[in-house]
Amino acid sequence: MGIFDGKTYLAKCGGISGDGLGVARIDSPNTRDDGLKVFVEDLLPSETAKVRITSREKNMAKGEIKETLQLSPNRCDPVCPEFRRCGGCQLQHAEYDFQLKMKQDLVRSCLIRLGKIPAEVVDKILEPIVGAADPLYYRNHVQYPVEYSHSTRSVNIGLYERKSHKIVEHEKCYLVHPAAEVIRGVAQIFFSDHSRANIARALRQLVVRVGFFSKELMVILVVNKNIDFDASEFAEACTLALEKGGQAVRLTSIWTEERPESTRRKTPSSIWTNIWGKPYIHEFLENRVFRISPDSFFQTNTKQAVKLYSKVKEYLRYNGALPRLLADVYCGTGSIGIFCSDVCHHLVGIESVESAVIDARANANANYIEDTEYYCGKAEDYDFGNMMPDAVIIDPPRKGCDEKLLSHLLVLAPQHIVYVSCNPATLARDLQKLTSDTKTQYVLKKICPVDMFPQTTHVETVALLEKH
Repeated sequence: MGIFDGKTYLAKCGGISGDGLGVARIDSPNTRDDGLKVFVEDLLPSETAKVRITSREKNMAKGEIKETLQLSPNRCDPVCPEFRRCGGCQLQHAEYDFQLKMKQDLVRSCLIRLGKIPAEVVDKILEPIVGAADPLYYRNHVQYPVEYSHSTRSVNIGLYERKSHKIVEHEKCYLVHPAAEVIRGVAQIFFSDHSRANIARALRQLVVRVGFFSKELMVILVVNKNIDFDASEFAEACTLALEKGGQAVRLTSIWTEERPESTRRKTPSSIWTNIWGKPYIHEFLENRVFRISPDSFFQTNTKQAVKLYSKVKEYLRYNGALPRLLADVYCGTGSIGIFCSDVCHHLVGIESVESAVIDARANANANYIEDTEYYCGKAEDYDFGNMMPDAVIIDPPRKGCDEKLLSHLLVLAPQHIVYVSCNPATLARDLQKLTSDTKTQYVLKKICPVDMFPQTTHVETVALLEKH
């Protein structure tokens, strides 16, 4: 037996981690493990269980439930029968209002523990989380892994099982737009045809992007080598299936991304080819229209993006402020800046992905936004020169802002910084750096979580800093 086998401890859960594990404390008085933090799968806040330790690191451990003693009144039956196998969701077993509370508590905890912000300050400035009216079928962008069987010469397209690269066979995903699932079904049959075995063997991912309001759909076939493929027959099969399935969505674009075998994510060495239809799709956010290229970032939850961007706009107007020059850093296709362009006089966007910059310029033109400039380059390497923005929007990736960029911001010293984050931990870290600088004194004025990803532990957060 291993050193952790057999022995169980009483553990009480007080919260959730960023990856959906229950964060519990061992309740075992008069033992060295009393109070030990243990991360446990399928344990919700307020629940109590007997837990077996499976691994240990310094002052924390991981464990598994051996017996549940007290269930949360907010636990519910998952709507998806594959919830406990599939890695796409973490919180379907919790009622939605309770999911919102857990995310609110997660943001609060990160700000206090990692951001070193006093609890009384956090409680004063932290606004209630903005929930979603539609917590299912909200994803406009999904990446399905593809598995080829040499024995049957067919493909399996789905989602990965938790903690593995094994594909879960499922009837449908309850998070993605139903049109994406129609395309998945068509692709699985189409590329399992023996006449297309060469293409099937090269196929690694099926990517679907859907315009919720534009009703336009894009398909991207990620392959590990160049394929000779006439996409018209596949396009026809997809169109017929969408019509038969009652989906008022039209396929408008098909791409291939030839990606080296050694990489899972898109890289500069990827070769993109528009093999059918238009090279992009569109989406609407209120009265703005946006062009989306296959490799450009756009918020995954279209409906919640309107709420998120409205909160950014509200913060830019803080105390009646209307910035003359607004800098949109990590601007992507320009969606946040363009959505907020009616509260500033001049807009400058900075983005490292060239296709996104091209889209941003096209989006500004399509929305008749003048006095706008977009630059391609890494935000941390951008030479701001004599630029003196009154306000800056930063929307970095999960790893947060580069330290070099934070230093630039402290030198630029705009009156307001609006930080949009998809990771409460790195947000808290960066806020601590921005507010602890003694020369340029920034004060945290408001923070608001927005639930962009219901049924998962991910949460978006908007923070407003003001220079004093």
